[in-house]
Amino acid sequence: MPTPTFDDSSARGSERAEPQRIRPQEGEFGRADDPSPTPRIALAVVLALIAAVAAVVAQLIGVVRSVDGSPVGDGAMVAAILAGAVPVVVVIGAAVCVVGKRVEFAAALLAGYGAVALGFTLLDVALLSDPIDANRLELFRPLSAAMLDATPGAYVLLVGHAVSVLAGVAGWSAVHRAGLGDGYGHSVYSEHVGRAAAGRVGPLLAGLLGAFGVLAAVAAFASLYRSSDPVVIVTAVVESPVFVAVGSGVVGIAALVVAASALAALSPQVASGASVGAGLGVLGFAGVGLLAGLGTGDRVDAGLGAYLGTVAGLGLLVCGAVIAPVAAARDRRALERAQQRETGTRGVRGVAGPGTTRWHAAAGTAGVLSGVLFVAGSLLPILETDSGIAAPQILATRVVLVAGFVMILGSVPLLFSEFASAARPFVSMFWLGAVAAAAAVLQSVVLAEDVEGVSTGVGALAIIAGVVAAVTTGLLALFAGSAERDDVDTSQDAATDGPLLGTALLGAVLLAVGLALPLYRGSDLTAATVTEFPWGWDTWGQMLLAVGVVLAAVVAARARPARGSVLLGGAAVAGIVYLASWPLTSARATDPEMGPGVVPSVVGIVVLAVAAALSARRTDR
Repeated sequence: MPTPTFDDSSARGSERAEPQRIRPQEGEFGRADDPSPTPRIALAVVLALIAAVAAVVAQLIGVVRSVDGSPVGDGAMVAAILAGAVPVVVVIGAAVCVVGKRVEFAAALLAGYGAVALGFTLLDVALLSDPIDANRLELFRPLSAAMLDATPGAYVLLVGHAVSVLAGVAGWSAVHRAGLGDGYGHSVYSEHVGRAAAGRVGPLLAGLLGAFGVLAAVAAFASLYRSSDPVVIVTAVVESPVFVAVGSGVVGIAALVVAASALAALSPQVASGASVGAGLGVLGFAGVGLLAGLGTGDRVDAGLGAYLGTVAGLGLLVCGAVIAPVAAARDRRALERAQQRETGTRGVRGVAGPGTTRWHAAAGTAGVLSGVLFVAGSLLPILETDSGIAAPQILATRVVLVAGFVMILGSVPLLFSEFASAARPFVSMFWLGAVAAAAAVLQSVVLAEDVEGVSTGVGALAIIAGVVAAVTTGLLALFAGSAERDDVDTSQDAATDGPLLGTALLGAVLLAVGLALPLYRGSDLTAATVTEFPWGWDTWGQMLLAVGVVLAAVVAARARPARGSVLLGGAAVAGIVYLASWPLTSARATDPEMGPGVVPSVVGIVVLAVAAALSARRTDR
């Protein structure tokens, strides 16, 4: 019997064979088992389109009329435009994403917005049952106590928001169907596949998203308006008519639930879309309330809930927009590090990758813009007055001018890759000092506007824009720091330097005490202090800086030596700029004298400088 033989060339070649996709047998799946989310997302987009049209049509029709024929005031036009624009933006964004084959993002966008729209629907029920107490100042403002009736426009508005909820349900169903398909939650780094978005974007971004969700919930239980008008009665949310109270609460709780769900999502695209949708929904509630409060007329103003909710909505929107790209960038870096470990190579310490360079450039650009706005605002008129009235002089602009120049000097190095990593911790800290300086000017503006004939000038608007740019700079600098950590080997960077921590905390606490106490006193006024209530913008700004200084001390003790040194140096410089407000602004007081905040501020700055030197001398890392 002959010995069987075979050609092993096919076996050797099989190692290089391309994988073959096995075609499913015909009839294996029926229509009911179709895993494609396309039909459901198509239905969701159609429903969202109907809701957007209803929101616009309702405003064209009008939502209320008086029983006795007396006139009803128009709402704030800008607020009404935003209220109608938000659902339009949602449906356009979803449609564009569907066309671009980003079905997961589109479905989650509609689901996030639809969850918040449930609260809008309940608020619309209040508009039908008791229009005058619904306080929908973006749609109308009662001019008298005459009874109001809902028009067909109010029913159209209710139907539109109810359809938004249905679109959200369809979007959620499409997300669920997409989750059953191959490639859901894909990552180039195999260990990140099936991992929650919170772990893939890092603790910083995840923490911010969660914080903005909590802030949205808090804002929903604070009043959107303040009123001294006897016709427009504003009460605490819990004391409002039942549908107003419940609807407001549902808006905040839904935003919080969506934020938590986004962090738990397995797909960064879903997390991103849901967060953006919730952010747009919160802006449609609190942002509209803010614009309505500021623009509806005399004796009515925006309340705390409007301000907090607007910040929360913008925060959810921005965090949602960056979740997907941040997750993709971190996945790529994780894969590169894994490949380096396999080949026996290591990342080069101190050399930033292209992603890090982009974060540095973005933070530097925002920082320079912030500094320019601060400098320009301090030189332009802060207040405008009627003819014949002298504009009050605001000496706090001098401190803003100094802070603006320091902000520019600290941000420019971020635009150059050779110096960006070294300068980044300074900007991460000093933006708080710039905001604290600007807060003192804003407090003076608030007080001056109580004088008849005085209004906000272009300089104050520039400083407000500078504050927004400074906050953006701080966020971008934090993202850049996270990217830096991903570019280097930090496997041994875990120990906390005890002596450095103690020294830095001592300096930070002393400076925080100085920030809490007044720098000077006069016979007619005292500098900002935590002992006087209610706190003004200047006091809140100083307390924000105090918290930042303490956190910087803790972070510096665990940071790399050079980074910790620069971070503590930034805290010391922020303290110096604050301390400069004593000689620069004390002339506004009569017979000024040194306050109790000077000594702890000076000592705290010195101790922080010593801690910075200790950090620079460390050799354990």
